[in-house]
Amino acid sequence: MTAKKENAKRLGIFLLIVSLFVLLYFVFIKPMNESNTVFFIIYYCLFSFSPAIASLITRAVTKEGFRDMKLHLNLSGNLKWYLLAFGLPLIFFSVRILLPVIISGHSSWLRGFTFQKVLATVFMLASLTAVQSIGLLGEELGWRGYMNQKMEPLFGTFVTCLIGGIVWSLWHLPMDMAGWLDGECTLSYSLMMCGGRLLLLTCFGTFLMWLTKKTDSVFPAVVAHFMFNQSQGAWGELLAQGNIPENADLGMISSVFEYATMILLVVVFIGLLLREKKKSPKTA
Repeated sequence: MTAKKENAKRLGIFLLIVSLFVLLYFVFIKPMNESNTVFFIIYYCLFSFSPAIASLITRAVTKEGFRDMKLHLNLSGNLKWYLLAFGLPLIFFSVRILLPVIISGHSSWLRGFTFQKVLATVFMLASLTAVQSIGLLGEELGWRGYMNQKMEPLFGTFVTCLIGGIVWSLWHLPMDMAGWLDGECTLSYSLMMCGGRLLLLTCFGTFLMWLTKKTDSVFPAVVAHFMFNQSQGAWGELLAQGNIPENADLGMISSVFEYATMILLVVVFIGLLLREKKKSPKTA
């Protein structure tokens, strides 16, 4: 069997196993809503770790072995990329959330943003990173540490970023549709939110893939993933301390910044990935 066929086989098995875990989420959604214990077992113990579990099962079934799992910190020479993993999501959400408010002439809404509060928020996030981000290893070991590595020889860098991001976004579908499934919002609203998430996760997945290839480790992607999740909430809490009207709507300018920053992100890191690929020595 050729290397490409072997990669395709392993990729297919991995995606099949992950898909089965997604079905598990839908099957148990009612008992999950009724019991915190069931929710913890299904969501935190099985669903959240399903990419890592799928990669381990695939390695065992295909006799690939468990080498090159990228489970090393690789701090030497890579500390700057860890700092980028921590800082870029903060910068990204700062631009996305704060600049539209300032440019639209509503800077008075940002009274909660004192230097002391912002600094305290950054230190709080830094202290949580080492402890809480490790839970995201269940995702990164599967997506960036395994799936992307199998996709790239088959589809190339650009298509891997695109398909990998879409797959990662669709895996979040049960969470994105939870409001509709629980009867708390309409189907159209849930689908609209899913569309935005698909674009956002595809773009951010490119950054996570670049970090993994640059450092040959999944841990920078784990840090960046944690910051991606937590930065949004941190800025939201600071905004809540401001003077924002309940019916505040920045209209088009907010959408422009939201999508422009995402598109810029994916263009930059796909360019960097392609550049790294050209610099890499050819393998037989």
